[in-house]
Amino acid sequence: MKKSATFIASATIAVFLTGCIIVIHDISPGFKQLLVSLTGHHWTSVSLIIIVLFALFSGLFSSSESMRKFLRVYNIGLWTTAMLIVTLLMIVGILVELTFRFLAD
Repeated sequence: MKKSATFIASATIAVFLTGCIIVIHDISPGFKQLLVSLTGHHWTSVSLIIIVLFALFSGLFSSSESMRKFLRVYNIGLWTTAMLIVTLLMIVGILVELTFRFLAD
């Protein structure tokens, strides 16, 4: 139970960061080019960055009792609700950004 809660918290943070990276790379051609220069394709870079960050946050939450207490990582209800809200907000944010870009062209 404790391990799954740390993974849910890590996944929530990863979803948030993925949404932010997607919006930023759509807005900023320079950032998108940076991602392309890392691995040859921006989606590959985004995927690798998120995998690494998920692993880092999972390790941090698993090893640090004070971090788990501070973020209330063991509260599965809180983090599953946060995951749902963050996912929906990122979907809406990406759709809004894409809609503005479409209408601007």
